[in-house]
Amino acid sequence: MDWIILIGDESLTLENVKNIEHYDSVCISEIEANRFSVDYGKVHVFYDYVENLISDYEEEDLSRIPYSNPHFIMMTFNSVDLMWKILRQDNFLRNIYIDDDLGKILSIEDFIKD
Repeated sequence: MDWIILIGDESLTLENVKNIEHYDSVCISEIEANRFSVDYGKVHVFYDYVENLISDYEEEDLSRIPYSNPHFIMMTFNSVDLMWKILRQDNFLRNIYIDDDLGKILSIEDFIKD
């Protein structure tokens, strides 16, 4: 499983992500209060709201996040192609940042250009 982190301001919630129309999905399942999955048949994506993740960031990384009180949602997936397809959906969240865990923290608009 691979993962990225969606970073937003105080308005970023799991409900925002859950309420998106997940194109080509089979079903959405709430697993726990802070976790749900989207099933696409043979592949799936988990979304986890992570409360205290800010303490894992170094000062240099935090300087690249433009929110004073950032919220974090971990997106875990077993298909990189599906991850790109989801992030590029015309209805997916905008005005958020992506941490790819490889040293990049970019706006979603810049991230999906790669």
